[in-house]
Amino acid sequence: MTIKLNLNKKVDEGFEQLKPGTYEVTVVNFEPRIAGDKNIISVDYEIRSDVDQEFKGRKIRKDDFFCTENALWKIENASIAAGFTEQEAEFEKYSDWAKRYVGKQLAVEIYIEDRNGFKNERVKRYIPTAYPVAPTEVSEDDLPF
Repeated sequence: MTIKLNLNKKVDEGFEQLKPGTYEVTVVNFEPRIAGDKNIISVDYEIRSDVDQEFKGRKIRKDDFFCTENALWKIENASIAAGFTEQEAEFEKYSDWAKRYVGKQLAVEIYIEDRNGFKNERVKRYIPTAYPVAPTEVSEDDLPF
């Protein structure tokens, strides 16, 4: 395999940081991890392309949910904004909650945290989506087989 570089283009000036504000997002994945002695569910969002907003398709990475009773309020707020029902309110493990959270749509308010000279995008709060997508129902007559 040969790799050919295009050296006749303008140098990329870097990745434009999100602006503080509210974005309609879809939860795209999660990763359980451990930081010190803390269990964390780290969630990534994608800014929805089906909504007229800046930064369509961009990812918002590492929204951390600490797996403790004291931090349960954050999971509750995110779940309410994501439209969880009473039937979706009990889980055996935090990862079971995260699996249910993936694919949900909501809005998140972002702020920029300046820590040790690095500017990081952080989720400030969770808001129910203003653009719900109705589930598509497919009848047996629509199936080709």
